[in-house]
Amino acid sequence: MQRMGRFTLFRFLPPFRLRQDNHIGEAIADEHGRTVCLKTFRLSENQVRRGHLLSRLAAHDWHLADTAAALGTTEARLGLRLEAAGFGHLLRQDVLDHYRGQTRTGHR
Repeated sequence: MQRMGRFTLFRFLPPFRLRQDNHIGEAIADEHGRTVCLKTFRLSENQVRRGHLLSRLAAHDWHLADTAAALGTTEARLGLRLEAAGFGHLLRQDVLDHYRGQTRTGHR
């Protein structure tokens, strides 16, 4: 929420539900709480998947093992999903290499 004179700007995120329409947007309300401007954007399925991963990580304080367990996968597979989603830079290279080795050999 951001005040702009007599108006207030609200930005909102979707719940990132997979295989459903998800919209991101912002609204401007006047001093009486009436919406004077509303803009929403429909997210692509890829954007929803990426948002879902990030929201799940945040819900588990960015703890990979806990997040993986909540998603019903292994930590290694979650790490590789993060890389495939474009978030590989968030993990150290040696960690990614370890995850790749685990999935190649079938270890969990």
